[in-house]
Amino acid sequence: MVVITYCVEYAQSQKSVCLKCNKVIPNKSLRVGRMERKSEKEKKKFAKYGWYHFKCFEVPEVMTKIPVHLIRGQVDLLDKDKLRLERVIKLGVGASWSQIVEQHKKKVKEEEEAAAAEALENGTPLPAKTTSKDEDMESDDDNDGSASEDFTAQLTGEIDRKQERKNRKANQLKAKTDGAKVSKKQNKPGKGGKDTHMGSKGPAKSLTAVEKVIAASRADSQKKLEQMKSKFGKK
Repeated sequence: MVVITYCVEYAQSQKSVCLKCNKVIPNKSLRVGRMERKSEKEKKKFAKYGWYHFKCFEVPEVMTKIPVHLIRGQVDLLDKDKLRLERVIKLGVGASWSQIVEQHKKKVKEEEEAAAAEALENGTPLPAKTTSKDEDMESDDDNDGSASEDFTAQLTGEIDRKQERKNRKANQLKAKTDGAKVSKKQNKPGKGGKDTHMGSKGPAKSLTAVEKVIAASRADSQKKLEQMKSKFGKK
């Protein structure tokens, strides 16, 4: 009796060929493996493997009867790919990622046609056509394995956490830069190389008690010096 199980992983080379479309599965792209063993006692490393592009793979009944996290290799997937796998399996036997993409395309097309018809009826300009990521998702398993995360987020409802972290870092850097500019502007000297708060046009700086004593001492010394000059000058 042949025992058939499944696994998911990222391709480790470009030597595997998809059992459905007969095209090469690119290195590092998401793929699903079909493992055949003569019995459950036979080690998995001796199993006969067959591979599918993730978009070509159709969910078998056995995968709908076990928790997604128990599927071999699922734990090592990126979060976005875990969500894709979960989404496909929830659709049931025979579902595939290609079907989800096609449904999304159809929905987007219907929305665009409805918006165009409404614009013509109201005499308003036609709405700008939104750039779709369908092409990127459709070729997800034909490239280097990096899926269109924006489109995946639309289908799974998951926010692109990596982009969110980038935006947060960019905002923090911008805040620091703006703060440095404001500080530099405040400390910038006025005309003549003097600080604005010390200039003739700016508000006078109040003297401390120590500064007042020093100023009075200097004035007293200057007064005595002038008196001595005047005294000796008369002689």
